[in-house]
Order: sequence, then C-alpha cells, then structure tokens
Amino acid sequence: MSLDSVALIVSIEKTFGISIPNAEAEMLATVQQIVDYVYEQIETQPNQKCLSQIVFYRIRKALEQFRNDKKDITPNTKMSEILSETNLASEWKRLEIKLQLKIPDLVDLDLNKTLNKEVKFFGLKLYDRTEPVAENTLRKLIDWIISMNFDKLISIEDISNKYEIERIVCAVVEDSTGVPVSEIKLHHSLTGDLGID
Repeated sequence: MSLDSVALIVSIEKTFGISIPNAEAEMLATVQQIVDYVYEQIETQPNQKCLSQIVFYRIRKALEQFRNDKKDITPNTKMSEILSETNLASEWKRLEIKLQLKIPDLVDLDLNKTLNKEVKFFGLKLYDRTEPVAENTLRKLIDWIISMNFDKLISIEDISNKYEIERIVCAVVEDSTGVPVSEIKLHHSLTGDLGID
C-alpha cells in the first residue's frame, strides 16, 4: 500500500473509530468497497429521520426566497433551472449564506458557458474541465452538502443508515485526495479515478 492509501485508511479508521487490518485494507479498491466495509464494522442506530429530506426542505425554503415557486423545487430539479444564469455566482453565495452550510464551489463551466469542455494546447487535449455543478439536480446537491457538512449533520455515534456512511466516506476521500466531493462517485477506483497511488 502506498502512503496515500495508508493515509486514507487511517482517516477512515479515525473518523469511524474502527480498525482496518492491512490485509483487508489492501482489498479496498473503490469508494463503495470502503463504504461496505465500514457498514459491516459499525452498529447503526436506525431512526425515523431522513437526513436527505431534512436538507432538501432546508434548501427548498432558501430557494423560495429567490422568487421560486415551492412546487417547482423538487429533488430532480436542476439548479440551473431555478437560479439566475446571469447572477449565478451571487445567488450561489446567497444560497450558502441562507443555508448556513458549506456548498460546492462553482466551476469555470458554471460561470462561462462558452468555454469548451476540453482544454487543448496546440490541438492536443490536456484535460477535461470539471463538470458544471449547477447543471446537476438538487438531489446531487443534497448529497454534496451532507458530505461537506457531515460534522454538523451526522453524529458518528448515531449513524442511522448506509447512506450516511456513504456521505462521510466521500468527505474523507475528498479531504485525503483533494478531489472535490462533487466529482467523487461511489464506483470510483481509488487509484485509477481518484489518483491515490
């Protein structure tokens, strides 16, 4: 295992208060495998509260103050459909202030729709720009907000379900790799997709 892999496993162990033997840690190749492993190791405390629903209602209440009709704000609504394209940066900041929670940063393609997705130099593709955050649904935003604010929204001692573990693991992966939580998918390979050696 590389130092990056060890650092990630140590962060997971500290966050959840578990120990992962080296032989088992070497078998954890994707974000989903880490989630599954943690889920098997900890005891969940099921409850009647749905964290994603609580965060959705909080977002909807904030977005209603942006001249949006309540019925137009659903988990499947794209953020770009309810926020002004011309004032996206300022409305995004206002949303974060109203929620009193961290939200993902907008990316170049959110702010300038004329940019090409691919960055080229002398006709050679160097890399793809990060996908626009605002083109995603509120459902994705809810996931990202929960990950970015898990320390405020989830009690580690009272984790109620696997979804909460997923959100925490994504936050730990972001912290360990520097890859924004908005780009981390459960199927991602730690080495191939997230750059952990």
